[in-house]
Amino acid sequence: MVGIAQYFGLNSEQIDSYREHGYIILNQIFTYQDCQSFVKHMEDLKYGRKSIKGFKQQNKYGYRTFNQHFYDSEVLKFLISPHLRQPLSDCLGDEPEAIQTMHFYEGSEHERHQDQYYLPDCMSAWIAMTNVDQENGALRVQPGSHTGRLITKKDVPLEFSQAETYEDQQKNRYFPEVDKVFVENGNEEISIFVNLGDVVLFHGRLIHGGSPVLRKGSPRHALACHYIPFQSDNWDRDWPRISFDGNRRIKYRSND
Repeated sequence: MVGIAQYFGLNSEQIDSYREHGYIILNQIFTYQDCQSFVKHMEDLKYGRKSIKGFKQQNKYGYRTFNQHFYDSEVLKFLISPHLRQPLSDCLGDEPEAIQTMHFYEGSEHERHQDQYYLPDCMSAWIAMTNVDQENGALRVQPGSHTGRLITKKDVPLEFSQAETYEDQQKNRYFPEVDKVFVENGNEEISIFVNLGDVVLFHGRLIHGGSPVLRKGSPRHALACHYIPFQSDNWDRDWPRISFDGNRRIKYRSND
């Protein structure tokens, strides 16, 4: 994998912009060939032209896979690409550890949310594998919302139950609370249009979601990668925390 731009770190202007707005766009981090090869890989898996043990699609949010890096080296190499290490470190103020991936085949139309509700202390690197515009479902964000209130699981506890599905609990309880904070913040929401190979870094408290897909069924391959600071103890999963050297460790806060 060869990046077009060698990003050894963010400059002071980029860091200031990230701190103010809660996100920043890094252009052409990955090459056309990198992205096309990855898209072909994902399409081959989707349509059964090749198989990997453990591969599974979820029929929601634009058809996605979840934590595919656990069993797929092609996803893992993007997750811990050396082109992302220093920019992530500059944003986190610490060495990043990779914790989650989600690949989206199409625009998600996901309701407004904050990633740190699900993954405490996290931030995201959202990799565009195709051009993303108003037709196929852009990422939408509320700039500056990372400095506002964070809805946590203490505010809105969600549990698996027979009476109400997890998705219904989100729709009925969590998403409305995020919308309230969105209104409180008072900032205008914008859509982010990017080209293949671009990466959007954004804070885990930033309110964001998926724009409506105007051209239904249009492809919009994007790999959402999530990271937490090495020093973070605010983590309650038993998933491996993966360093950019490829080392794995399980360090989490027990709920006991």
